[in-house]
Amino acid sequence: MKKLFLLFTLTLALSCCNKDDYKPKTELEKLPQATQTGAQTFGCLIDGKAFVPPKFGSNAPNAFYQFVGGAYTLSIYGGTSGGPNLKGINIGCLDMPLIQQSTYELKEALTNNYFGRYSIGGGITYSGTSTTELPGTLTITRFDPANFIISGTFSFKAKEIYTGETVEITEGRFDMQYTN
Repeated sequence: MKKLFLLFTLTLALSCCNKDDYKPKTELEKLPQATQTGAQTFGCLIDGKAFVPPKFGSNAPNAFYQFVGGAYTLSIYGGTSGGPNLKGINIGCLDMPLIQQSTYELKEALTNNYFGRYSIGGGITYSGTSTTELPGTLTITRFDPANFIISGTFSFKAKEIYTGETVEITEGRFDMQYTN
């Protein structure tokens, strides 16, 4: 009877396990879900590798949207680690009209532009330049000024300003409550 009980227990335990439960996640599966609730999430693939900032602390995702001097400025940021290991992505716009749920071209970080920037450590910066050379897009899927929520997706290519090395940022997504 003991052997029968042991066999039954073992069969039940094995049938409850799914071999996919132990399958490693793909880089894309490591990213947060694309939500629109103000969940304070941010993530993307950098040259195919998952980049997901911590939910809390100094590198937690943050966003602000401010009206200053007759125009709007937007910044959406997420980072990891610190010091020389710091990696950060900033998406935004400088001195633009009111944003809407729409798709915008990411260009240079100049007045009247939307931009994408990737930084490493204290001094290596990759920036988008023009849509023909290094194309990029920012799609705002939810912009809710009453609840201070901004959500969307992004992708861009950026070039390191001194070496010319490029990185490709894909599958970007964010869902944040912003400050103003």
